[in-house]
Amino acid sequence: MSAPTPRTALLIGAAGGILSEVSRKLAEEGHTLVLFDRDPEALGRLADELARITKVEAVVGDITDIPAAERLLTDIVDRFAPSVLVNGVGGDTRVIGYADLTVDHFDRSFLENVVSSWIAVKVCAPRMAADGYGRIVNFASAGGRTYSHFNNAAYVASKAAVIGMTKQMAYELATHGVVLNVVAHGPIATERVAGAWERRDPAQKEAVLSRLPMGRMGTVDEAVGSVLHLCSESAGYSTGSVIDINGGLYM
Repeated sequence: MSAPTPRTALLIGAAGGILSEVSRKLAEEGHTLVLFDRDPEALGRLADELARITKVEAVVGDITDIPAAERLLTDIVDRFAPSVLVNGVGGDTRVIGYADLTVDHFDRSFLENVVSSWIAVKVCAPRMAADGYGRIVNFASAGGRTYSHFNNAAYVASKAAVIGMTKQMAYELATHGVVLNVVAHGPIATERVAGAWERRDPAQKEAVLSRLPMGRMGTVDEAVGSVLHLCSESAGYSTGSVIDINGGLYM
């Protein structure tokens, strides 16, 4: 197998548990990285680490501040013309019953998961289309495919919307060499999820694990493989697809 062509990848939410590992793997493949995150300390640590391997640009910004994010993304496209985009922002470990949700919960979930992914695609995809090549990966969730033991209806609805939105944009870009796909992770033991898990009582843990055919959470290493494939040249005939990584929770 030939070595991958060095490209520029933009990772939104780069300092997160899964995206930081995706960043490391892309760096090892020789890609230039533009790391976008709102946490300057975590972002700085990751950028310093990966700068020893490849070219890295760190951009501090909040993707949910849509006007500011659009300005930052436009500058990134003008300067770096990324041909790989991974939207990894959005997560919620709050278990809230439907009757206790508010409109604010829905507004926030859709902003974090749907609108933030859309603005990144809106700014980046036209340049990819003009160049005739693009790989875009959006993050959904097993909850967006079915239901969730870990979240709430507002979050699940937003992740389902990410899937539908991605399919429509994939259709619109299909003839331009730009493919858009979704990775739908189940329970992955990132630092954030593991922390929420540890706060649950033993009976709740047993009840959740009993519903997982594999009887355990996935590891971060297990979470990144499909993301890396969808970022690669070999994913050129996959678009509008959903890759499920959930230990059999949703089949």
